[in-house]
Amino acid sequence: MSLLVETIRSEDGKLLNTGFHNERMTSSLFDLFGLRTEIDVDNIITVPPYAYQGLYKCRIVYDNKSFEIEFVPYKIRQVKSLKMITDNNIKYPYKFTDRSGLNKLTELKGDCDDILIIQNGMVTDSSYANVVFKDLNGNWFTPSTYLLQGTMRSSLLKQGLISETTISYKDIGKYSEVRLINAMIGIDDSEGILIEKIIG
Repeated sequence: MSLLVETIRSEDGKLLNTGFHNERMTSSLFDLFGLRTEIDVDNIITVPPYAYQGLYKCRIVYDNKSFEIEFVPYKIRQVKSLKMITDNNIKYPYKFTDRSGLNKLTELKGDCDDILIIQNGMVTDSSYANVVFKDLNGNWFTPSTYLLQGTMRSSLLKQGLISETTISYKDIGKYSEVRLINAMIGIDDSEGILIEKIIG
């Protein structure tokens, strides 16, 4: 089995959304290894002095026997186009270091910046992020058919800033733009991708 990985946003020395990361790590260890332990990253991780200023990715690679932490500078990449790729079999319910299936799909993106994975006609995720769609009234929606329950997605849903709904590939034209969100990227951290930049 591949090692698990958790990515936490560290901003000016503060770890963000740790409660959602604790929940996912605790759940993953129980589901995969039967390990009953409550993870609390705030008590496990010490931010190194070099990461006291700026945006850093805290990357935790772990399983039931090991736990490795590193902090690396992070710059949000701008994605301006997505290629729709259909794969009815890919699964990614846990955040593993092994991303070979996702990487193979990403190789099909052509001239686009990233992919939008379609499964059984339904919108799921990009290669590395959940997606949120803006409707014509300015409301944000995320597909209920996600591959991975992201921590940023969970946080935004809890805050009521986005809503979950069913979104098929045929529904995409009802929206004005899409944005990518993950542990390192909030809804306002990147520019929206215009719907016409989603290539079928």
